[in-house]
Amino acid sequence: MKNMSMNINFTGQTAVVFGAGRGIGQAIAFELAKAGATVYVADLLQGNCEQVKKELIEAGFNAEAVAVDVSDYEQVDAVLAKAEKETNRLDIVINNAGIVCLSSFIDAEAEEIDRLIKVNMIGANNGCQAALKRMIPYNHGKIVNTASFAGRRALQAGFAHYGMTKAGVIYLTQAAAYAGADYNINVNSVCPGIIRSDMWEKILDSYEATGQDREASWKNSLKKFIPLGRGDQKAEDIAYTVMFLCSPYADHITGQAINVDGGASMD
Repeated sequence: MKNMSMNINFTGQTAVVFGAGRGIGQAIAFELAKAGATVYVADLLQGNCEQVKKELIEAGFNAEAVAVDVSDYEQVDAVLAKAEKETNRLDIVINNAGIVCLSSFIDAEAEEIDRLIKVNMIGANNGCQAALKRMIPYNHGKIVNTASFAGRRALQAGFAHYGMTKAGVIYLTQAAAYAGADYNINVNSVCPGIIRSDMWEKILDSYEATGQDREASWKNSLKKFIPLGRGDQKAEDIAYTVMFLCSPYADHITGQAINVDGGASMD
């Protein structure tokens, strides 16, 4: 039996985190960097990328910043090509970029739905496809996609199409896992619950705009969706699960969607 202590170390490895400019992606980037990885911070917003890179470097970590639109396959592949060329390897790819639409199922406009699909589903698909093609020659790699507990079951109307895209992310995770299995490439996803991130602040903005009390709406959402209901889940909680999935401890886990949601999904 192997003598393995729970010590996650990514020293010498290269990680690319899409959607790392804030929130969950930023937390993942920091945890990977703390564990020794050289982290490429990729996000649509150049300023966010540079700020996260600055903070990582000031903390003594190795980081680069790259602006990218994940809905464009060529841009996604160019980020991975840059990371691979500059470090001579590609070990970890995190597909975390995502947006939310708060329109009801009936009222959502075609442009809103199209943008959701392009960023949340096509973006994750681009990351998986491009990563697999570049990881296969190395015969190893870890890919993690950010889905959502909203992709597990239908929620209230305002999350209808968002949940649809996240259900798609869970499915494509399984498809990508099959594609990478013969090459020692693990592909998994994480399903966060309700975290008071920038995305949730926008949701609360919409509630407040209709006359609802902001903090009461937040507490009601926790009570409605989260059995634990503590309201203290942080982006770092998702990052810790991603760290595990990228480590040797998860070598026999692939094609899974791991719920990190306070009990919102119990499947």
